[in-house]
Amino acid sequence: MRRLLAPVFLWLLAFAGGVQADGPVYAKMPAHPALWTVHGPKGTAYLFGSIHILPPQVDWHTKEIDAAIAKSDTLVFAIAMDDKFQARMQDYIKTRGLLPDGQHLHDMLTPDAKKELDAEVTKLSLSPVAVDRMRPWLAGLTIEMMSIVKQNYSSSNGVDVQIQANAGGKPVMGLETIDQQMSLLAPADPKTELEAFEADLKTSGSATTSEEVGPLLDAWMHGRVDRLAALTKKDLAQYPDGQKLLFDDRNAAWVKQITALLDQPKTYFITVGAGHLAGPRGVPALLRAQGFRVDGP
Repeated sequence: MRRLLAPVFLWLLAFAGGVQADGPVYAKMPAHPALWTVHGPKGTAYLFGSIHILPPQVDWHTKEIDAAIAKSDTLVFAIAMDDKFQARMQDYIKTRGLLPDGQHLHDMLTPDAKKELDAEVTKLSLSPVAVDRMRPWLAGLTIEMMSIVKQNYSSSNGVDVQIQANAGGKPVMGLETIDQQMSLLAPADPKTELEAFEADLKTSGSATTSEEVGPLLDAWMHGRVDRLAALTKKDLAQYPDGQKLLFDDRNAAWVKQITALLDQPKTYFITVGAGHLAGPRGVPALLRAQGFRVDGP
């Protein structure tokens, strides 16, 4: 699930849009996610937690959220998927996501991992030739994204994508770059990258997306910020440095940028992963600790 913490993952999910979904069809599900208001010396910022993938029919548009978006001058995200975003992502995948000519993923794997990979490729109707040219981290993402789509979760329903798609001409900015986001997905050490990929293959199919994301989705839909914090902490328990790398360091960096924004006479609607806003080390708590008035949960 650490992969789902990076919004660039949504870009990869977009290419799986034509896959036949096998999961249940959801009835209308009204949601009431939490919303914070931060009052700065000159500016105002709304903080809204995103679920990057959602099943169809989740309706998170409350009067308060829609009014806050309408009032805002600028939309802020962890990463801005602007007009140049797709080209930058394609270049990144081309230069850092594919193996050098003559190298093949199958040749790098243990016999058991080869069988597990072949089984996933067949189950998800992936191209064996295309996957064999991918670096382990990209192959792992591809398998995960196709599994997500087949279970009726979609990035096109995700909060980030919906808000940016309906920006209405408002300026859009990001708190991080593509390289910063991709560093969360692609291990720098090739040995670690391969070991992580083989470990993920062993657990592929052991839990459905609904089982993994479902509790998080439920807490978010009902504005259960305390529950979100507990679930995020539990998800990262298997990664000793995960809390610091994925949350603490990034939250601290974002708070510095938000502090600068609040010194401008503007209103911002800031949408980041819901886990970043929950708990004592979440963005709202950090801003309160710096003396800002923060209304909300």
